[in-house]
Amino acid sequence: MPKKRARNSSRLRTTTSLSRPRAAAREARTISLIWLKAGIAILLLPLCVVATKTFLEAFSETSASTLVIGSAPLWFFFIGALLWLISFFGLPRPLYLYVLGHELTHAIFVLLCGGKITEFRVRTEGGHIVTNKNNILISLSPYFVPFYSVLAVAAFGLIGLATDLSKYYPESLFWGHVGFSWSWVFYMAVGATWCFHLTFTGWMILKNQPDLRQNGTFFSLVFIYLVNLFVLSGFLVVVAKEVSLYGFCHSLMENASAMLRSVISF
Repeated sequence: MPKKRARNSSRLRTTTSLSRPRAAAREARTISLIWLKAGIAILLLPLCVVATKTFLEAFSETSASTLVIGSAPLWFFFIGALLWLISFFGLPRPLYLYVLGHELTHAIFVLLCGGKITEFRVRTEGGHIVTNKNNILISLSPYFVPFYSVLAVAAFGLIGLATDLSKYYPESLFWGHVGFSWSWVFYMAVGATWCFHLTFTGWMILKNQPDLRQNGTFFSLVFIYLVNLFVLSGFLVVVAKEVSLYGFCHSLMENASAMLRSVISF
């Protein structure tokens, strides 16, 4: 009797043909790898603390010098994020749209890793793909790649080849009282889609996803948090003039050294 699937779940199945002894040996190796990854996750926890501290320091510098609202990119990014949060908690959730992006991300990483896809299914209740290849990037990619944010960036990037999206049009809205720039729409789109990614990722993680169990739930959560934090830090570096890549990396190394010194002295 087939097992019932959890509602709104996502599966990533790998096609194999193994005898029972080989299947048992493979299962034992899988369990050993999960324990090994749990150990790696514990070792990554200090990096999570250091990266979080560095990001918060960089963001506080930005908000302190620009009061956030002085930075148009951050201002419109947060407007987009707020609009999505209102939609997420106040309107029916577009589950099919999320599942589609989730499974497409799996599929893209399968192809990037040289695998083949033999089945692709998307439903409102959940989705899955069947492939001959699986690894950490393939199974966890939907949890750290904001699929629709990537689409938004790509779309605006293509449009930007033909027109200057950063151009400001003064006195163009509300009967000439407010100016306008298409770059504002871009930042709002990125904010909304990124918040879409974060809210659905958090919501789906609570549903005990098979994707997470494949690599061990503890390791998967640590890995997802760390990668999402670095992606968010990268966006902050891009949009905030006060934060440079060199400065962020330098602060990251300083915070790591400070933590190491604290551990040694303790």
